[in-house]
Amino acid sequence: MEKNCFYHKEIPTGLSCSRCNKPVCNKCTIDSLVGIKCKKCGLIGTPHILEVNIFDYFKILCVSLPFSLFLAFLYTLGLIMALNNEFLGKYQEISQTFFKILTLIFLVASGASVGEVVKRVSYKKINKFFPVISALSTLFLWICIYMLFKVIYPQYLLWWEQFFYGPVPLVGLGIAIYLSYKRLK
Repeated sequence: MEKNCFYHKEIPTGLSCSRCNKPVCNKCTIDSLVGIKCKKCGLIGTPHILEVNIFDYFKILCVSLPFSLFLAFLYTLGLIMALNNEFLGKYQEISQTFFKILTLIFLVASGASVGEVVKRVSYKKINKFFPVISALSTLFLWICIYMLFKVIYPQYLLWWEQFFYGPVPLVGLGIAIYLSYKRLK
């Protein structure tokens, strides 16, 4: 049975506050650990994990983006060192397949790592934007790898475009973004 919102008499709703049982519309709800609450009840005893301020966003960005840049630099450096190895000259085709699989594994592990870093830096606070920041930080990792190849190793840029736009690395990127997002959900 639909009732009208307690605060907005003209809006019909099927929701009610989990504390006071007043009917409330979507505009009047506050997320809580136990269901939804009206704004009045939601402000009573807000748990610490739901209290997020601008400093929390700033702190997460200041840690997750440099962490992604660091991972991108390590991966790029390791890949360039491996590509310059003379041993791989004979086994170029096999080594490219191996590097694609390593890239997939690296991206998946990096996505989970970025998600875990964001989770720990946020002190396990719950916010709907933290998973988005984590996923964007993982995408930033991918962009940093590209920029490092473009700026530091321009002679490998053509190789990068052929290699990293293949299906295996792109699947790895998709899984990494999903894992970093899901780590905080």
